[in-house]
Amino acid sequence: MKLEQVINAWIEGKYARTPNGSLSSDGSGNLRSYNLVIGTKDSKGQPVVGNFRSLNGGHYVSQTTSTHVGMAAEAAGFNTVTVDTFQKIYGYQGNGSIFSPA
Repeated sequence: MKLEQVINAWIEGKYARTPNGSLSSDGSGNLRSYNLVIGTKDSKGQPVVGNFRSLNGGHYVSQTTSTHVGMAAEAAGFNTVTVDTFQKIYGYQGNGSIFSPA
């Protein structure tokens, strides 16, 4: 699947992944760039993206992840939050750049 197709599947709550596994949707609301959860759903089921890029005080991980975040943010209506907020509100905690459900 192409990146856009994976992101659309995430918004629709479906499983999808790119052939190389760089971007995937687990079908339960999480969008991953490699092993990093970059998107999830809020309490109303709306997509939310963590700002894992260098823009606007984000937490830069890699160029590929920045591309994934930018595309996901656009598809989610630019509903992005800081990485700190993403960790605290949406229950993700990390060690280095790898974040997983708390």
